[in-house]
Amino acid sequence: MKHDDALRKLEGLQTVETAAEKLGIGRQSALNLLSKLKKEQHATVSGAGRRKRIYKITMRKQRPRSEGMFDIINKHSPMKIAEWYDHQVHGSYGPEEALVDALQTQSFRAILASMRLFSHITDWPKLYKLAKQKNCWQKVGALHDLAKKYFRVKEIPKSYLRKKALHRAFLIKNYPTKEPAFYPIEKKWKTAIPFRKGDVDRVITG
Repeated sequence: MKHDDALRKLEGLQTVETAAEKLGIGRQSALNLLSKLKKEQHATVSGAGRRKRIYKITMRKQRPRSEGMFDIINKHSPMKIAEWYDHQVHGSYGPEEALVDALQTQSFRAILASMRLFSHITDWPKLYKLAKQKNCWQKVGALHDLAKKYFRVKEIPKSYLRKKALHRAFLIKNYPTKEPAFYPIEKKWKTAIPFRKGDVDRVITG
């Protein structure tokens, strides 16, 4: 089968098995073809380990993929999260960006798992700037103080803890704090925390 014909048939999301079925070839031949398409920048892959590999195939060449939010979180957190959309980034992207992006998702699991990123924050000025741009600094502060209760994290620099008027906020919209142990954090940052201690345990032990 011609190269372009195979691309047209496979364009979209494929596994090795679906690619083999669409092209009427064996599994190993399909795997070899997908590897070739990846080298040619016509395919990117997500998923590894126990998760089935998913290939995104396009007729147009794709720019080399850098690690995105899901990659960064899953690298550092014992609790893994599944990708529900293709989060691609280009250029510099690290724990600071991933933490702020996780807060924007309003996803229970993504925000919970992102707590582990505080152990890898090295650029507080960048994190502060990004969070202020997204209007979520007090959420970052609340999540930081929650993480600090359970594992070692670097302290927020005092220069970023100046008292300012805070407005009522939620880590996840309209989910109030129900864990009494978290009330002091909610009071300090005026931010409701939707998690229970059992939820946080999953981030500690997986």
